[in-house]
Order: sequence, then C-alpha cells, then structure tokens
Amino acid sequence: MMSMPKKKTPIPTIIGPFHLRKTRNTTMEYGFYYDAVFKLPFAKDDRHIRVWLPPSYDFEGKSKHPVMYMSDGQNLVDGKLSAYGDWHLDRVIHKLHEEGYEEPILVGIDCPKPPRQRTNELNPPYRVLERIEKSMGPNHPIGDRFINYIADELKPLIDSLFSTDPCIEATAIGGSSMGGIMAWYAFLSRPDVFGFSLAFSPPFFFYSHKMLEKILSDWGISPEKQRKIFLYVGGVDFEKTFVKDVKYMHNRLLELGFGEDKMGFLFDAEQPHHEEAWSIYSYNALAFWLKKSK
Repeated sequence: MMSMPKKKTPIPTIIGPFHLRKTRNTTMEYGFYYDAVFKLPFAKDDRHIRVWLPPSYDFEGKSKHPVMYMSDGQNLVDGKLSAYGDWHLDRVIHKLHEEGYEEPILVGIDCPKPPRQRTNELNPPYRVLERIEKSMGPNHPIGDRFINYIADELKPLIDSLFSTDPCIEATAIGGSSMGGIMAWYAFLSRPDVFGFSLAFSPPFFFYSHKMLEKILSDWGISPEKQRKIFLYVGGVDFEKTFVKDVKYMHNRLLELGFGEDKMGFLFDAEQPHHEEAWSIYSYNALAFWLKKSK
C-alpha cells in the first residue's frame, strides 16, 4: 500500500497579536518574520516588537527553541528597517545551524527615536558621571523597568504563543552600545530568568569605577549566582572610548571567578562602533551560548 505524502504545515499569517511580515522588500535571507505594535508600560510611544523564527521552526510545536530577547529590534535581520544597517542574524544563525548548533528564536523591541529617550530606557537606575549627564541631558534611567518587562510580561507571552524552551539556560538577552549595558545589567539583576547575556560595546565609561563596583556589589555578583555572559568591544574611532572600561569589567569578572565556562570576551582593535562589527562577532557569542546537537 502506497504511503500518502505528508502534508506540509501551513505558515500562519497571525500568531496572537503578531502578524507575518511580507518579505518582498527585505535583506533577510532566512526564516519567518512576525511583528506587532505594543503599548509598553514604561514608554509613551507605541513600539514594534518583532519575532524572527528560524527556518527549522515547527509550527506544529513539536520542537522547542531557545529564545534571545534583544534591544534595537529593528536592527536584527532586515537592513530595510534600520537607518544604520542590521546584524544579519538570520545568516549568522543559519551558519551556526549548518555547523550543528540549535536555532534560536529572536525577539526584538524597537528602540525609541529620540536618542536621549533610548539612553534612559536602556540605562540601569544608577547615576552616570556628571560630564556624561551634561552631554546627554537629564539622567532618568529606567533600564530596570525595561528588563523586568521582558522577564515578567513579554517572556510569558512569547512562551505561550511560540514553541520555546522556557528554561533559564535557553533564555538569553542581548544588545549593543546602550543595549550592551542593558544586557550586562540583566545578567546581574535577573539571573532567575536569563541564562546568557550578549553585551556588545557597552559604554561602561558612563560610570566611575566606584559606581561600577557598587552595581556589582548591590546584586551580589558571583559565578554561583549569575549565569553566562559574552563581552565584545572594537577599537576604531568612537569605539576607542569604550575599550578601557570594557577591559576593566572583563578583568573584574575574572577576579570574581568567572572563568572560560562562564564568560567570553573579544576585542578587535580594527572594528568600529557599528552593526557590521556586531554581526561578525555575534557568531562567537551565540556559539558560546547555544547547544550543539551534532
């Protein structure tokens, strides 16, 4: 008796509040892209939240995927959505998958348009240096609210709608520049939710070393409590100003006991402060986090 060919599961156009995005005019090469507009509890403006599903995603829900939550969601996989370029994470994840790594789901929250608002939204609730405050305007940081919204509201929604692995080790948070500071702070403050933090080009120079030590102390930093983190910094033009203090944080975490199994670090003196650089080294960071299945 001939066996009937298995029917292919149709790709849904709507999953909860998320709509499948038309991809005719796009730089994205792999996967499925959904988005929705949300009213965020810490922001006046409505904001896009974008969900990228890998090509292997099973819409019948038989397989479970790790999830990475990221700031600047418009910059992750589609250069047509960004004024600065994108991370090409669809291509990075495809390459990793070809090498045997599991494929994560990406969830990105778009940044606000005013730069000052973005700075406050992604900054931990600690005082920056006076010279930094003078240059960027009033310091009203709400980075804790941003992180807790992801941990306590957005993650449960994503877990209820998509085929995710909800455990801590399979839940990551990431970002660059201010988003890198936010991801580092999430690593400190919410180890109960995030098992991995991708902190690229974080501007630790916003703070005195005394203040950085206070932040570490406030959250009881230790390899037994916090999970895994990957730090990266470049060294060209504006990015040069980041190097000294990112290296300082890397050394402090080493002193506190974060070995190679808990922390990755890369410095490339020839890379600028840009999405293309973050795209290159996202491969290393994701490989440090993701499981290899074959």
